[in-house]
Amino acid sequence: MFAPLETPSHPDEAAAVAEARAALALSHMDLGHADVGHADLGHADLGRAPPAFTPIAADALPNAVRPRLDHIDGMTAALARHAGCPVSVNVQARVRDQGPGLDRLRRRVILAKQTDGSPLALGLLAVDLLALPPAVAAEALAERTPFGTLLANAGLSFLSRPRLFFRLVADAPLARLLGGHEGETLYGRLAHLALTAPGAEHPVARVVEILRE
Repeated sequence: MFAPLETPSHPDEAAAVAEARAALALSHMDLGHADVGHADLGHADLGRAPPAFTPIAADALPNAVRPRLDHIDGMTAALARHAGCPVSVNVQARVRDQGPGLDRLRRRVILAKQTDGSPLALGLLAVDLLALPPAVAAEALAERTPFGTLLANAGLSFLSRPRLFFRLVADAPLARLLGGHEGETLYGRLAHLALTAPGAEHPVARVVEILRE
């Protein structure tokens, strides 16, 4: 289970940085191991260190990027507004962590234009399947639909609350995933997703999302 979401005026940046760094390990997971269920596959499997990133304030995001990152909507909806077309999901790798009181799906996805398949964003998502209605958890495991779209289609109100914004320099794997070039500046955020009800939020996922300018 995830810790309850907090909404302080000044979130603990150090904790958010550590959380984002851990999530970034999934960005370089060896695709040859994507379905074997190991819990700790990451940069070490490819002999790489995770790319370094620099935390930044929301108002330091470029104007072309900020509407896609600085919001509490699902990323799928924000990208669809930006691209002017529906968004599809391409699952690159996944790991399912299971144990007593634990059923978590971690996956690396590319969100892309449905019209031509061009990449819009990289998503590194960890979903608490136990926090979802069983039918919705089954749909998440089926991996046919972007997670935000899946929640909306199920009639579940949710928000995606940014916890950290950052920039980083694309290495070769990130450049390939996003259709860019090595050395370009990328921008991203760490966000917590929660189902919402009057007076309550129920955490269900956390995600790092990275995109090109």
